[in-house]
Amino acid sequence: MTFKAAASACLFLLLYLPLQGQDLAFDENSLQAYWRALNLDPPAESRSLQDYSELTETYAASLGEAVELLVSEDHTKFSEYEERFLKRLDRKLKSSPRDYQFLQAEMRLQWAFVYLKFGHELDAALHLRQAYQIAEACRSQYPDYLPIRKTSGLLQIIVGSVPEKYNWVLSLLNMSGSVSGGMADLKEIGDSGSPLAFEGKLLHALVQGFILARSEEGLEEMQEILREHENNRLALFLCASLALKNSSNEVALQRLHELATINQRVPIFYANYLSGEAYLHKADYLSAIAAYRLFIDHQPGLNYIKDAHYKIGLCYWLLGNEDEARDMFQQARNKGKEVTEADKSASKNLAEKGLPNAKLLKVRYLTDGGYYQEAGEVLTSIKSSELAAPKDRAELIYRKARLAHKMGRADATDLYLQTVRISGGETWYFAPNACLQLGYIYQSQNKIKEAEEYFLRALSYRRHEYKNSIDSKARSALAQLGRI
Repeated sequence: MTFKAAASACLFLLLYLPLQGQDLAFDENSLQAYWRALNLDPPAESRSLQDYSELTETYAASLGEAVELLVSEDHTKFSEYEERFLKRLDRKLKSSPRDYQFLQAEMRLQWAFVYLKFGHELDAALHLRQAYQIAEACRSQYPDYLPIRKTSGLLQIIVGSVPEKYNWVLSLLNMSGSVSGGMADLKEIGDSGSPLAFEGKLLHALVQGFILARSEEGLEEMQEILREHENNRLALFLCASLALKNSSNEVALQRLHELATINQRVPIFYANYLSGEAYLHKADYLSAIAAYRLFIDHQPGLNYIKDAHYKIGLCYWLLGNEDEARDMFQQARNKGKEVTEADKSASKNLAEKGLPNAKLLKVRYLTDGGYYQEAGEVLTSIKSSELAAPKDRAELIYRKARLAHKMGRADATDLYLQTVRISGGETWYFAPNACLQLGYIYQSQNKIKEAEEYFLRALSYRRHEYKNSIDSKARSALAQLGRI
């Protein structure tokens, strides 16, 4: 071997091998189990806890069960999977201290989401805090250890996006976060050659779309993931969700159709709800009703059940069938629960007297779906004499603002400002979301002072059905500006 070749080999060993040592070591069995978990394809027969001798197998098994519960909301499996989770926490495995800390932090974070989904808020908070403490300790002890950056990065984003009213809790628990820092960690994982890169990319895309309000970037990232993993069920499902968020309705319908053609060992009944949303946006009301009914008939959980009933009523109302609409609205009042913002919004709308304005409804959903020409045509047909209620008059300006913003028109700013003025101190969500969108517009124009002002104004509104999500987005935006 020449001196040059020997030197190159030594350099390779010095640079590459330590990097590999900083990652999780998956063997063939654990890697297969890991990918099955991320494809929502668990083994046909469950293995006992004792069968998992490798830390990575335990990680894959825990991840698979947590994701299954989050997607399916299957209450019949909750107790069984919770018992396994608690036993795994106490089980000692032959592993390095840093790998064991990673596993402990990850399992607790996974189940913080599960507990929150199933209404166990106290358990969720407890495990979130423990995951944070373990992840911070691991990162402090092993700063070059790659896997913990996925855990720590996501925790940084979660804590950094907590609504303002909960800041005292974070201060009491000695927890702090950074959305930008967390995103950098997720990107590093996603760009690495680690087996965890797929998870890092998924999480990065989701944060882009649902927390940072960069739905176009989030959708582009998810589409890129699907070019590499075209039949991954979890990615297809999340891509459809991001497409709906980005007003890319046809993309959502395409991905939902692809998802439906794949054999499902773990059914994603929530995909039927998303299909209902997509068809409602497209003004295909009969298909929307059918999809919402499939969701109601099969979904084991209670989230989105009230909203699905309410949306069926809206579909009948938009089809001109008032009797069926009123019947569904009455059913919606007695169905489901009010945990999700969609269900809270449905409940608030159901409490109002009279039926909603059909034309404004059409404009809303056509705009949400990206059918801007059709939305504009309906808008121009609305006469002021048709809008007797102050809320409807305010909503008309708000809908014009949303359509203008989606189309990239400059008059969106003035229309949002009009929305804020007209809404006054009412508890409608039009004004707080208008302030949030004004913040984004000014931020894109590098008008930092104005952006900060309107993000703060968005936070100042107290009682509206989308407060948690609007506050979270406003706080994330302020964090990016370095203002909190």
